Amino acid sequence: MRVEKMPVIPQPTGVHARSRRRLSASSLVTWERCKRDWFLTRRLGIRVATHPEMLLGHIVEEAATAIWMERPHHSDGMDEGATQWAPGEEGKHMEINCLDSLNDWLRSLMRPIVDKMIDQLNAAWSDCLWKADGRSASEVKREKLNSMVKNAIKLQMGEAKACLEANGGPHLEAFREGGDPFGTPSPCWDTGAGEGWLDSGEPCSWWEAWEIARPWAKDPRIVSAQRLFHPDGWAAGELDVANRWRGEIHIIDIKANRGTGRNHSGVAHQLRFYQWLWNETRTHPKKPENRVEEGIVTEAKSWHLADGFIHKADLIDDLKAESLRLKSIQDEMASTSLDDLYLDATESSADGNLGCEICHGLKTCDYPRGGQEQPLHSLIPDLEIKPAGSPYSAIADLPSRVTVKGALHGHWGPMPNHYGDHVIGAAITAGDKTAVIEEMGLNQFPTLHGYEGNVVVVNAAPGQWRGMIRLYLDSDSQILKEEDAAGLEIDRMGLIPTRANVSGVVISRGANSGTNAKGKDWSMSTAHIWDGTALTEVVAFGRGRSESFDNLQVGDHVRFMAAEIGWREGTPQLRIDPRNTRMTIENQPPDLD
Repeated sequence: MRVEKMPVIPQPTGVHARSRRRLSASSLVTWERCKRDWFLTRRLGIRVATHPEMLLGHIVEEAATAIWMERPHHSDGMDEGATQWAPGEEGKHMEINCLDSLNDWLRSLMRPIVDKMIDQLNAAWSDCLWKADGRSASEVKREKLNSMVKNAIKLQMGEAKACLEANGGPHLEAFREGGDPFGTPSPCWDTGAGEGWLDSGEPCSWWEAWEIARPWAKDPRIVSAQRLFHPDGWAAGELDVANRWRGEIHIIDIKANRGTGRNHSGVAHQLRFYQWLWNETRTHPKKPENRVEEGIVTEAKSWHLADGFIHKADLIDDLKAESLRLKSIQDEMASTSLDDLYLDATESSADGNLGCEICHGLKTCDYPRGGQEQPLHSLIPDLEIKPAGSPYSAIADLPSRVTVKGALHGHWGPMPNHYGDHVIGAAITAGDKTAVIEEMGLNQFPTLHGYEGNVVVVNAAPGQWRGMIRLYLDSDSQILKEEDAAGLEIDRMGLIPTRANVSGVVISRGANSGTNAKGKDWSMSTAHIWDGTALTEVVAFGRGRSESFDNLQVGDHVRFMAAEIGWREGTPQLRIDPRNTRMTIENQPPDLD
């Protein structure tokens, strides 16, 4: 069984390296539609209630790939319904001697494939923390899934027939000599090169055409993310399909919806981002070498499996200019902060980084189309609420930045932080107090190891992790020599606030889990809290996840005592300390309607 990785090996941060500053196809589409919506949903991570259709994308992609991974016996034929991905009851023996009979056999796999898709959908729906009111997984009908599987077979069978008509394409002999010639082979259920290859010079057979036309796709057996990473780390993307048999690249994005009559401007931006990222990653130092010339991206398409519609996007003409444009967007994303959000409806945000003449206060453009003709919506409910009295503080008054003086020593890293980003750190000591100091995220303060001895750390974000003071550095921070910091107000290390008491309403829920690059399981659960003055994200990692925290519902009025102050991507965050943090839930939550 071959289990292959992405055409570019992911960075060692693993599946949970989800930097909120890193540019991706989906974040770019959101940014270009509505910057305020991007900040709330991408930077702050506010979610919306889950609809069943939102779970279909991954399930449909996996099912389609599983079908394309099938390797029929070129001489013995196959048993009806004998799918590798979703084993069912085997039926009668089917002879396969051409692409048409192969198509018939693949269609026989539909029942067990759709059965498994339904099981996966029901399981995913059951695990959802926040379901849309009145919705159910049973609303997704079997007929809809049948159509998607049929179209997945039909569209890839079209690739195989085109390959056969092209006599196997330019890589036929390379496949015959040693199997898949790409450094990252297309995923296949069986091992080895296969036994159906003909001698050199013979016309391409139907079996060879199916093997050669099999695309690279996200392998359903790999649990970690299969992303393309820009060599400099500031952009990443997880494309669905790359067809490579023509001697050029056709990038394909799989959509679990209908394409007919749809506005495709968003997916066009997404496809062009993948074209650009593919080009940028061809010289990645960790990219496996091919035995053939791969070629450039000549087409970028979306396959809409609900109706078989194919959308073809215009490609980028000047990739160098696109690199400059995207880097400027990423720089602008990285420079935005909560101060740019202007949650007060009476304030004008037109001049800020998140300025918009349409969006204001708690309102943003309607997802997913946006524009002045669309109604505004609010990810933050407009509630009559205010923080509880002492000892609780308003979220808007949470500690911001501090400046400290001390001796910098004990440099370490890169090592993974709580999110798996490999960051560098050190220790800083003043008198009998010592704090850990580290980057807020990947490459947020890469010059840290260039300093040692007595220094002044300016504009550090204060926090705590596992009982010890932490100071987080990003692009807004500085490290100065003592003589260059005259006149600056210095905060005493022992008085740095590291815990907070807050109250508010849960306005969003989320959870994530997986396996990191070292094979270690991880999990986290999140809740965004709004108290009428500001919002913050509360996070519980691993053993810090209690049953009561995982069972929080949107609309619950909750209070936290002694939550650890932390930071993520330039925004404050509260973290659950299982030994010290106390959480209580009010009996009568406010009405979010």
